[in-house]
Amino acid sequence: MAAMAAMASSSAVMAVVPVGIRSTGLRSSQVVNIGPVGKRAAIERVARKAIEVRAGVASLSELERSVKQAIRSVKDAASQSALMKQASFLAINVLMVLPALAEEVEKEPKGKIFDFNLTLPIIAVQFLLLMVALDNIWFKPVAKVMDSRDEAIRSKLMGVRDNSGEIKNLQNEAEAILKAARIETTEALAKTKRETAAMLDEKLQESRNRIEKELAQSLANLDEQKEETLRSLDQQVQALSDEILSKVLPFKV
Repeated sequence: MAAMAAMASSSAVMAVVPVGIRSTGLRSSQVVNIGPVGKRAAIERVARKAIEVRAGVASLSELERSVKQAIRSVKDAASQSALMKQASFLAINVLMVLPALAEEVEKEPKGKIFDFNLTLPIIAVQFLLLMVALDNIWFKPVAKVMDSRDEAIRSKLMGVRDNSGEIKNLQNEAEAILKAARIETTEALAKTKRETAAMLDEKLQESRNRIEKELAQSLANLDEQKEETLRSLDQQVQALSDEILSKVLPFKV
């Protein structure tokens, strides 16, 4: 395939520059004798550039740059003097052909901006087919998904709006439950306070009664001890008085 491409490119160069070959006196076999397959890429580039120059797409300066690049690539890659000779011979052929090629390019009529051919209808048909394919493959499914999502969101919003009365009833029910719970809690606290107060009063009364009972018993014991102490003191005083009288008076009264 590479050999066929190289031969086709060489033939294109020969078709482009017949006047140059006639003006230089070079044989066609000398021009197409390009050497090994490894150097055919540079020749193909030069041939394509020459075809572009003939078609009016590229300029002669671009062709000269392409030739110089081909010479540099051949010089860098060449390892034998025969290859260098063939590359130099090719470059000389192309450079000698350039003036004749320039004359032919100047003689050819320039292309007009508004030239119409089959390219424009083909591009239009391709564009329409692309739009139809995109519409069926991408835009319609995406639009369908977006419409379904919009419908779902709208239905949910309408459902929320319709449930406003139910939500209000639930709020009233919750408030009633909270109020009842608050009242029940208040009553439970009041009952607990009353029970606690009654219990405290009962315990306080029991403590008071016990203390009063113990106090009364203690007072009774003190009175009894006082009486016993007084009686013992009276006895001791009487005995002491009798003893004093017996000692003071020589006789008993």
